[in-house]
Amino acid sequence: MAIPMNADGQVAVAFWVGICVTAMSLALLAVVLVLRQLAQRRERNHLRATAFWKQLLGEAMRAPPAQAPALPWRDMTGFMDAWNELHDAPGGADNAGMRAVAERIGLAPKLERMLDRGSFHDRVMAIIAIGHLRSASSFDRLTELVGDASPIISISAARAMMRIDAARAVQKVVPQIEARHDWVDGGIAQMLHEAGPDAIRAELGAAVLRANDDVAPRLVRFLAGISREAATPVIGRILAEPHDEHLVSTCLQVMSELADLDKVRPLLTHPRWHVRMHAAAAIGRLGGADDAAALEPLLADPQWWVRYRTAQALEHLFRGDAARLERLRDAQEDRYARDIVTQVMAERALGETR
Repeated sequence: MAIPMNADGQVAVAFWVGICVTAMSLALLAVVLVLRQLAQRRERNHLRATAFWKQLLGEAMRAPPAQAPALPWRDMTGFMDAWNELHDAPGGADNAGMRAVAERIGLAPKLERMLDRGSFHDRVMAIIAIGHLRSASSFDRLTELVGDASPIISISAARAMMRIDAARAVQKVVPQIEARHDWVDGGIAQMLHEAGPDAIRAELGAAVLRANDDVAPRLVRFLAGISREAATPVIGRILAEPHDEHLVSTCLQVMSELADLDKVRPLLTHPRWHVRMHAAAAIGRLGGADDAAALEPLLADPQWWVRYRTAQALEHLFRGDAARLERLRDAQEDRYARDIVTQVMAERALGETR
């Protein structure tokens, strides 16, 4: 039911509505200005703290200090930026002066507190800082984070654990490498490289052999990247058994052991063209001139990439003997075989003129 209202009443309502809207707008503007001032104040404090601690830590890198000022909580973000930046700089890793500063200001518990109270960015920076600090007391706290749903938090925690104690961390980290497909390959490779082959190869080699054919190719690349010697027996075992063609192709791409060529030669007639292509490339990389006869039929393969990699392999096996490669081309009855050898010869000639 409509409420009767005269003209004066309507004007009064409109007036007070206008007053309320204006007051709310002014209040909102004031809040925005206050928040902006607070953000600018935090940024100024962060920059001041970063500059102060960067200078102090830089001096400590050259001469360990006898004393160090207290590290207030408001300086933590600036300190972490300076700490992490200097550790990545030449001479920063395991510097005695920086370790002395960290001990005097009681850094480890402050960083662990940041893990509980900081923003996402600050938590990541704290994890990285703990890794640089190599604080054994923080290892268990990082173990909880290596399973975090965030790939950035979890891989940062894994990398920090590897820096603190690689031999202990590898048992926790390698299963995560198997399971976490959201971890960036470049980040994993860098972490494994930092840890070194001695700490990694046994656990990672075992992981390759127990993984299914979907996961194993990724692990094979990591293993070959840190230690070709550790990868050789694993690759030899995979090639000796029936496996998915993607895993076989990956092994062919990273294999480096001449003795495994006996397992590669039968793959030149594999039904999958990319296996034939990688087998030809592997023989060209590792084989000798005696392997040319086995490669030659692939010059007439239905797949262009197989023909191309085979021609490149033959050119490599002949060690640049252009006359021999030319004789092989002229002996081909297949037009596509002659064309692909001609192309590889032209590419080689072009490369020599540059």
